[in-house]
Amino acid sequence: MQQGEWDSPCNNNNNMSNVNDTVALNNYLQAKGQLQFLVSREVSSGQTHAPQWKVTYSLHDKVIGEGIGNTKAAAKDAAAKVALEQFRAEEQT
Repeated sequence: MQQGEWDSPCNNNNNMSNVNDTVALNNYLQAKGQLQFLVSREVSSGQTHAPQWKVTYSLHDKVIGEGIGNTKAAAKDAAAKVALEQFRAEEQT
């Protein structure tokens, strides 16, 4: 892996007072018994003082969401939103 890049299980505890898409995704997968299979790939690029973050969420080796943001949290939230929209669409079919 390159500098600024790592893979990590997404079993993190977000200490946020509002429920954002990242928390909603974690809650959704936990309810489905799938949270332990969620993997996050986080890559930073650009200048050190103003990095651009790209987060990719995978479940069972399948990409379920990608997001880009000026902060890691914003990129995670964007990726989680894509994943949640995908799950909602699948549930409606």
